[in-house]
Amino acid sequence: MITFKEMGKINRKDFILLLVYSAAGIFLTSCLSRLGISTTSASIFSTAANTAAGITSPASTENSSTSSTNAGSETESTKTPETTSQKSGGQKPKKQALVGITGAGSTGSLSAQIEKAVTLAGGLGFIKKGSTVLIKPNFNTGDPNPASTNPEVIRHVIRLVKNQDPYAILVGDRSSFWSDTLSCMKKNGAYEVTEQEGAELYPFDNAEWVKINPAKAKAWPKGFTVPKILSEVDYVISIPVIKTHSIATFTMAIKNWVGILEPLQRTTDLHLFNSNKDTFGHMLAELHLARAADFIVMDGTKVFVEGGPTEGKVIEAGLVVASNDIIANDAVGLAILKTLGTVDKIRDNSIWSQPQIARAVELELGARSTAEIKISSENVRDIDSIILNLA
Repeated sequence: MITFKEMGKINRKDFILLLVYSAAGIFLTSCLSRLGISTTSASIFSTAANTAAGITSPASTENSSTSSTNAGSETESTKTPETTSQKSGGQKPKKQALVGITGAGSTGSLSAQIEKAVTLAGGLGFIKKGSTVLIKPNFNTGDPNPASTNPEVIRHVIRLVKNQDPYAILVGDRSSFWSDTLSCMKKNGAYEVTEQEGAELYPFDNAEWVKINPAKAKAWPKGFTVPKILSEVDYVISIPVIKTHSIATFTMAIKNWVGILEPLQRTTDLHLFNSNKDTFGHMLAELHLARAADFIVMDGTKVFVEGGPTEGKVIEAGLVVASNDIIANDAVGLAILKTLGTVDKIRDNSIWSQPQIARAVELELGARSTAEIKISSENVRDIDSIILNLA
């Protein structure tokens, strides 16, 4: 709206033109309204007419500036023509928890092994053509696998997603507070693989962050901050690693979501000012209230059975686990660690009593018990022991 003071700066000719185009805009709005066309469209026509006359009101200038800023914060690859699926945040519709496990050598190549595990877990057919997919590996540091996700696992997951003909594939994470994610990706091999496969590098370091405060996030009474991209992409695929963790006891699909947490808050609220192990696990589970993964492909090619997250006792397990359920995924991952031989806190306790798992069950983020998990496997030598340890 133009104030009287500002009107004094408009010459007589422009003032008359302003009145004419304003009247035309009002008339056009009325006509379009009668035809059932929104007044937003009429407003656009009116603004275009004013622009053609060389007249711009302060209000229209402000709106134009805002639109330009929003467009500038959105990368070209994240602009999809339409929303192709409903974003999955927090609790998702109840479905059977499927887990596929494949062993090395079952198909002759890592690519075929991953594809088989994904197929056993229901496949990626849910990804619609023209959608945008965010792949979220584990890049806490630039240290090699199993400290970080095996870059070859990332490569083959990208290829499987490509088969669904998406609009764009992003590979993103946020390394620890003192690290540069892009540098970590270059060091651990993920950068090169992402570029070779034609996906887009999307480190969260310079992303736009948004504060959320989910009602069920009891361990986050003041809320937490996550990348805005989570609410903009159509699907998120998590690629964690099977490993123990010196603070969290274990890190798999549930803890992989620590990478979506704003780095300073991750350092202070989650680590420095939180010494309670149960609360720590609850906080990790509640991060999924921001958005849950649509699918998980867990890297078990190499596994930390002690230590972690960056160094520890390594076993070359040669496994790939895929699932449509974060709780089922982590439960099976813990059963694998128990089978391989691991730390007391995992070996001597029920999977379902682990704080991360227990809180995720309370939030209804997935499977509630072993009975709700369907496991399919191929060439997994100790599969009977893994199933037995799932209790």
